[in-house]
Amino acid sequence: MARRKDLTEKRDRAIVEKFHELYDKKRMRMDDVLDKLSNEVFFLDANYIYARIFYHKKNNAYYEELLTNTQRQK
Repeated sequence: MARRKDLTEKRDRAIVEKFHELYDKKRMRMDDVLDKLSNEVFFLDANYIYARIFYHKKNNAYYEELLTNTQRQK
């Protein structure tokens, strides 16, 4: 079965948005956020989630955009 790129991109955006909500808005510790995303929300390895957010260029750019928008709202 082939992977669907469009679904992977949707999933990655959801991961970035949830990470931003928990880490930057609710101010949870990073290890707690990754554990929650891994075990309760996306059921993916925490290291994989971290890599998808911070080492994938498109996802990291989206995360930076969310940070910038949050800072502007303050």
